[in-house]
Amino acid sequence: MSRVERPVRVLALGGLEPSGQAGLLADVEAARALGALPFAVATALTAQGKRTFAVQGVSAQVLRRQLAALRELSPIDAVKLGMVPDVGALRAIARGLEGLSAPWVVDPVVRTSLGRRLSTLTRADYLGLAGPRVVLTPNLAEAAWLAGVSRRPDGPLGAAKLGAWLVGKGFRAVVVKGGHARGEPADVVCTREGAVVLRDHRLPREGARGTGCRFATSLAVALARGEDVVEAAEVAKQMVRRHLVRGMVLG
Repeated sequence: MSRVERPVRVLALGGLEPSGQAGLLADVEAARALGALPFAVATALTAQGKRTFAVQGVSAQVLRRQLAALRELSPIDAVKLGMVPDVGALRAIARGLEGLSAPWVVDPVVRTSLGRRLSTLTRADYLGLAGPRVVLTPNLAEAAWLAGVSRRPDGPLGAAKLGAWLVGKGFRAVVVKGGHARGEPADVVCTREGAVVLRDHRLPREGARGTGCRFATSLAVALARGEDVVEAAEVAKQMVRRHLVRGMVLG
């Protein structure tokens, strides 16, 4: 892929979480921090407080029209797909972006960090998104769920096995995030050529939210610029690190 010289235009689709700690506002923040021009389409409105929780999906008709309007106004260099509330919304998005040749980054968000259900999408729905331009970014638990494994493996070796299985389903690449694993965190980038382990040292992340959103959006920005998947994953890791360091300073 040739590198894009102008500011890249990245379309983020996901749930609107009003605090901006996670979801669509976190996507926009990450894209802008990397110098990209973000477009944002809310798939759902959410309330995610300490005790309060609610999710209301956006209608399929509104989703299709938002996407049609965006495509009339500007080219799209990459897509980041976050939380999608149901299969009707997923079909509307697929229809609205039909024919788009840009790379996709799919973050398979079905639950909040506290375990609350955000989406009714199934394993089959996510596996049905596989294609030569699609990069999947599950954490270890999400990768195990997608692969139909009842017990989540731990560490880079287990992540590589899950990633290889998912790549075999037709994805361009799978980045299995290891931030929730025991020990030092390591993300594993899996392609048809093999697995690359990106190691790091752990930062305090108590109460940190939106790391997955920021990772996937940053990955999409880097792919839109023409970086390969491993380079793009390094960019995404650095974005998450800056987010966590900032949280330590502000906290």
